[in-house]
Amino acid sequence: MRVLINGGGVAGLTLAYWLRCNGIEPVVLERSPHGRLGGYGIDFFGTAYDVAERMGIIDRLVPRQLPVDSVDFVDASGRAWARLTVPLLDRVIKGPRLGLMHTTLEEALLEAVQDDVEIRFGESVAGVRLVPGGVEADLASGGTEEFDLLVGADGIHSLTRELVFGAEERFARYLGCRLASYPVPDRYHLGRIRAHYTEPGRQTIVYPTGRADELAALFIFRAANGGAVPRQERLDLLRSTFDGMGWITPALLEDAPADGDVFMDTMTQIVLPSWHRGRVALVGDACGSMTMLSAQGVSMAMGGAYLLAEALRDEREPERAFDRYERRMRGEVAKRQRTARLFTRTLVPATRPQLVVQKAVTRTITRQAFAPVLRRQFGAQTILAKRAAPPTGWRRRAWRLPISLFRAGLGWLVPHRMMLLTHTGRSSGQPRQAVIEIVARDGRSVVAASGFGTGADWYRNVLKTPEVTIQIGGHPRPAVAVPLSAAEGADIMATYAARHPAAARRLCALMGFDDVLDFRQIGGRIPFVRFSAPR
Repeated sequence: MRVLINGGGVAGLTLAYWLRCNGIEPVVLERSPHGRLGGYGIDFFGTAYDVAERMGIIDRLVPRQLPVDSVDFVDASGRAWARLTVPLLDRVIKGPRLGLMHTTLEEALLEAVQDDVEIRFGESVAGVRLVPGGVEADLASGGTEEFDLLVGADGIHSLTRELVFGAEERFARYLGCRLASYPVPDRYHLGRIRAHYTEPGRQTIVYPTGRADELAALFIFRAANGGAVPRQERLDLLRSTFDGMGWITPALLEDAPADGDVFMDTMTQIVLPSWHRGRVALVGDACGSMTMLSAQGVSMAMGGAYLLAEALRDEREPERAFDRYERRMRGEVAKRQRTARLFTRTLVPATRPQLVVQKAVTRTITRQAFAPVLRRQFGAQTILAKRAAPPTGWRRRAWRLPISLFRAGLGWLVPHRMMLLTHTGRSSGQPRQAVIEIVARDGRSVVAASGFGTGADWYRNVLKTPEVTIQIGGHPRPAVAVPLSAAEGADIMATYAARHPAAARRLCALMGFDDVLDFRQIGGRIPFVRFSAPR
C-alpha cells in the first residue's frame, strides 16, 4: 500500500514513521523547502511522550529541554504575584514531562524518518480526485500521481481538507483571540522563568528558547475579526494593539524582527462531521485543532497518527481503518476542545473587574492542593494502551544471557523455540544480536513476534535491512526478514495460542492487550516477521 501524506509537521512525520514500521509505504509532501519548523514552545507529556518513547527519540529531546523552572504571573514591575513551580507541574502531570520548542520536536521526528521515508520538500497537493481503488493527486510542481490513500496532515489551514471536504469557514470555530510570536534578544535578565503579564484584552508572555541569548515573545489578544492578516501587516497590528501596555512589552515590540517576519494566527478550533471521505483522511490539526492553549495539540497529533497507522495495519479495508481511527480519537479531541474553549474565555479578561477575578482564581489554583483540578483540565494521561518497556539494568542483562550461550557454541542449551538473530543496526550499520522466540515454523522459514511492538530495535532494523542471519541450536544460516500482514498475524496468533496458551497470554500482556480475549484480533495488531532462506 502506498500512502501520500500531505504535510511534514508533527502529525505527518509521526504517521510516516509508524506506517513504515507497519510495512506500509508513505510519501510525505512538505511545502516548506526545509521542513515546517515552528518557533514556539510546547508542553510535551502524556500521549505525545508515550508515542515518542515508542519511537525511541526521547534521548534526542531530553538534552534540549527549555530552561524553565517556573511559570510566573507578574505585575507591571515584574514582581511575581503567583507562581506555578516545577514540583507542582510534576504533581499535575504525574508522569514524564518536557518543555520543548516546536522546532526541536520536528527536527527529532525528521531525523527518525529521513533515511527510511521519501520526503519531498517544497511540494504539496494542488488537486485531488477520488478514483476507484485510490486517489489521484495533482502536485504543485506539476504532474499527477496515483496513490492508494491520501492523508491530510497539513495543519489548521489544511489544503487537503479544503480540496476534499470544503472551505475552512465551514469547519472553523473562532475563539475570539489571536496570537503572535517571534524571537527576541535576551537582554531582560528574567532567568529560568516563563513570565506572563496581563492587562484587559491582551497578554504578553516571555520565556527562554534554550538558545544562547534568545527569548521567545508571545502575544495573545482579543480580536473580533478572525480573518487572516497579511504578513506585511502583522507587526503594525501587533504594535497598535499593544500600544501603551506595561511591563517590558514596549521593548519586546522594539525587538521585533526588522523584516516584519512575525508568526500570527487565530485561536481557532476545527470541527468536522467526519474526518474521512473515500480514501482520504485527516489527522492532527487538520481535523481536530484545539488551539495552542489546550496544551494537548501535539499529543493528539502524535496519538492520532499512531492510531491511524495501527488501524491501517490491522484492517483490510481503508474505510474501516478510517472509521476505527476516528471512533478512537474523536471523543478525546472533543473533550480537549471543550476544555480549551472554557480556558480561553478566562485567559485574557476583557475588563479590569474580570482581571481581578482571574488573579484571585490563579492564586488559588497554583497551590499544591489544586493539582488534581489542573490535571483534569489538561488531560495529562496517555490515551494509548500501556505496554511494557524493554528491560533495563540487571533485567536487560538477564534478558540477553542466551546471546552469550549462542556465542559460546552452547546454542543447543537454549530451547528450540528460541533463535539468535544477527541483524544490522539501522543507524550504525554494525552487526546487532537479539534472542527472540519462534512462534511458528513453515518448511525452511520461521516466524517471530516483536514483543515490544514496532518500536523494538531489532524490528526496526530488519525493516531497513532485511538480510539477516538466524541461528537455531548450533546451526546459523542466512535469511530474509519479511513483515507479515495483519491477516497473517491473526492466523498465526490463533494457532500459537492454542498450542501455548500461557505464553500467548504473557505476550499479550507484554504488549498492552491484556484487556482483549480474542487472540485472533490481537494477532492482527502484533508485528510478526517471517525469516526465510534467501532465494
